[in-house]
Amino acid sequence: MELSQYGELFLSESREHVSSINHLLLSLEADPGSKQVVEGVFRAVHTIKGMSATMGYKSVADLSHEMESLLDRIRHGQAHATPDTIDLLFAACDALERAIELAVEETGEEPAIESLLARLRAAAGDDASFDIFAPQVDLGPAPENAADDDDAGDEAGALRVRVQVAKEALLPGVRAFMALKRARELGEVSGLEPGEAALNEPDFDGALRFVLRTGEAAEAVRQALLSLGEIGLVEVFGYAVETGPVAVSGDGAAEDGTAAAGAAGRARHIRVDLRRLDALMNQVGELVIVRDRMRQLAPGTTPEMAESVDQAGRLIAELQDEIMRARMAPVWQVFDRFPRLVRDAARTLGKQVDFVIEGKEIELDRSMLDEIGDPLVHLLRNSLDHGIEPPAERRAKGKPEAGTLRLIAARERSRVIIRVEDDGRGIQRERVLAKAIASGVVRADEAAALSHEEIDRLITRPGFSTAETVTDVSGRGVGLDVVATRVRALGGMLDIHSEPGRGATMTLQLPLTLAIVRALLVRLGDQTYALPLTHVGETTHLEPGDVQQVKGRAVAVLRDEVIPLLSLHALLRTGREAATRADGRRPAVVLEVGDLRVGVEVDRLLGQQEIVVKQFDQTTGTLRIFSGATILSDGRPALILDAGSLIAGERTAEAAAR
Repeated sequence: MELSQYGELFLSESREHVSSINHLLLSLEADPGSKQVVEGVFRAVHTIKGMSATMGYKSVADLSHEMESLLDRIRHGQAHATPDTIDLLFAACDALERAIELAVEETGEEPAIESLLARLRAAAGDDASFDIFAPQVDLGPAPENAADDDDAGDEAGALRVRVQVAKEALLPGVRAFMALKRARELGEVSGLEPGEAALNEPDFDGALRFVLRTGEAAEAVRQALLSLGEIGLVEVFGYAVETGPVAVSGDGAAEDGTAAAGAAGRARHIRVDLRRLDALMNQVGELVIVRDRMRQLAPGTTPEMAESVDQAGRLIAELQDEIMRARMAPVWQVFDRFPRLVRDAARTLGKQVDFVIEGKEIELDRSMLDEIGDPLVHLLRNSLDHGIEPPAERRAKGKPEAGTLRLIAARERSRVIIRVEDDGRGIQRERVLAKAIASGVVRADEAAALSHEEIDRLITRPGFSTAETVTDVSGRGVGLDVVATRVRALGGMLDIHSEPGRGATMTLQLPLTLAIVRALLVRLGDQTYALPLTHVGETTHLEPGDVQQVKGRAVAVLRDEVIPLLSLHALLRTGREAATRADGRRPAVVLEVGDLRVGVEVDRLLGQQEIVVKQFDQTTGTLRIFSGATILSDGRPALILDAGSLIAGERTAEAAAR
């Protein structure tokens, strides 16, 4: 059995603990006297230390050990959680995260932590003594017959040993393997039950039995195995030392049922490589295409065949739904790293910020979740640097010294809405417009005709920034451009709303998944295009009187509402006009992005269909209104239109017309 196979699992578990440490340190900074918070940080660091020592990651174990020593003194009142101490623990947490990454990557690169270790030792004090291998539990008094047990055994020098890993252990197989490894260092192991291969099974219950031939005393063997940490019980000749609630009876079953319950609980949840879920999703996507093709062919077959096709379609839909659910993950897995980021950025800028997160339980497809982290970092940094004012400026405006920054996730129909809101100064439109004119983005004679919304959207132009100087937080002009581009690539839209003096809101509208979406198919000439239903408000057939001209531009009148009207022929530069039916009616799709509604004329409306999204790299000269491609049920390819880019084009055209 090799420990390397547990590297990814160790990395995943350690990242969760590092995130927990960051959150707890933020709480400790707010309430330095909280013993409960200190205990929480101590437990998380102790767990990382135990896992890293088990895996043989020395740098991680050394660093977490020194952190643990300092935390141990704080929790016993021998040291205090001063601002400098908390800053030191934050720095150690950052270094710990880096050391974990390097250890798992196995590049041979060692993190530079010597000075940090020295600072931690100095903060803990010269008299601090904290044995890295000491079990952090009260073992209780030794039994009266312990001396007799030292010489016990089936034969001279042989001890019967039984080990039960604690039920809360994150890596029971690794912990059991390390117990076996430690026993082999003490002597010769035989009669191992279960076999070593079983330690790697997902339903391994943490129970291990073997015979140990050694010159060590029974008590020394017990202490050596208990020192590994997360060992619930060790028995040598029926004498048990308990370090947790797990107790194993003579036949190896849990006396109170907790070990069996823990094993059953672990068996119900297993970790699956995301690449396997991606492969399953791709296969389901192909099944969806085949299902739609069968449904097209079924009407010309027998009733029995049609019924079988319907049943197969239902089964494929259920399979698709189950795999989609397996891929969903709550947004807190990304959001949880932002409180620390906001805290550090606010301190760098000399600002006070109350950071609030709402909707952490909202779920997104895992592949989507992995993509939204960087855009959200840009938005948060932008709000901190450009939005929220320094304390003195806020006081002068009658605001609280501490600004409020909110990160909100919500579910809305078949999409997820993520908002970054602040109560700062809002977008300073005069500065934005002046910078846009100076940089040639907007001509001076056009500036007066721009609406507030159009001025706000200028900040998403490539290279645009109103920052006077480049800082560690922002000012390089790549933030909001990156956000807008990345969100469009994900099939979403960035919406900006600002109220001068009261704050700004940046809203990301995202589809639930990137893999399979429901779309409206439209025909243009002999080509078929797909529009994801996320942004389709309605479809209609415009009467001749519904289409009018306002300032030289076409608009559609729908139920007394006037909306801009675009031609998909014009957007795709086909050189043709939209088709008009014999009765004079013109098919159109109404797209909705944020508060904006735009009509798009097409030749035909073909109906809805689930499509499998295939990403592609756009070549030079390709129109920037496509977000991907798909294969239709008849085997023909179709391009997927990006509603956000279509509407962005409409805004540009409208501004040019004015």
